[in-house]
Parts: sequence; structure tokens; C-alpha cells
Amino acid sequence: MCPESAVRPQKGFALMAALFIVVTLAAIGVYLLTVSTGQVAAAAQDEQAARAYQAARTGVEWGAYQVLIVSATCPAAQNLPLPQGFSVDVSCTASAAETEGGTQVTAYSITATGCNAASCLVASNAPTYVNRQLQLTLSRCTGGC
Repeated sequence: MCPESAVRPQKGFALMAALFIVVTLAAIGVYLLTVSTGQVAAAAQDEQAARAYQAARTGVEWGAYQVLIVSATCPAAQNLPLPQGFSVDVSCTASAAETEGGTQVTAYSITATGCNAASCLVASNAPTYVNRQLQLTLSRCTGGC
């Protein structure tokens, strides 16, 4: 048995070091969780933006089809619902017909706005709202093109 004078009092250094390591690792974990949550949200917004672009592209192509194939005139402004909660608002304006070399040419400007709401004409303050707008200008000739 050791005499009492040989026994050293414990100071608790290991406990303080362990507590520091636990707190440091917890802080790093919280930081990584915050960063990964932000990355997931950014990726989801990027995907929604790509879908809004494709919705706008669909609207432009629909408008071009109406002008070039169906009626040869601008279609009335339309709101077209699309799958997965998206929609596209399409508008068209036509210029006055011009005569070029005996051929009448009319220019059409088709604007399509795709978004992840029921209508893209009303601005939304929702944190996940995205929209993309495309414009197409095309011309149609009549009489010996």
C-alpha cells in the first residue's frame, strides 16, 4: 500500500479535453448539416428552374404551331396547365403585313412564361416559386413564298 503522501490528487485534465472534443465535433456536425441542407434546397430550385424553362419552351412551340400550321394568325393569350403543377402563359403579337418582292410577310412575336404556379401572370412570393420566359420571333409569308 502506498503512503498517503505518495498519492497525487486528480486534476480532471482528461475530462476537460474530452468535453472540448465533444463540443467541437458537435459544432462541426451542425455546420455540415446546415451546408448539406442548403445544397439540397439549391439543387431542388435548380431542377424547378429547368422544368420552368421546359414549360416556357413548350409554350413557344405551341404558339409557333398555332401560327404556322393551325390558323396563320396569332392565337389569343392562353394559360396552359401542364403536369406536375406547372403552367405556361402564352401571348402573341403580329406586326402589320409588309410586301417584299411581291410576297406578303407578317412577323409574329410569341412570348411564353413557364412557372410552377397556376398562372405566371401574377407574381408569387412563395419561396419555391420559379419562372422562365422565352420569346420567339418568326415570320410567315403568303402568296408565292
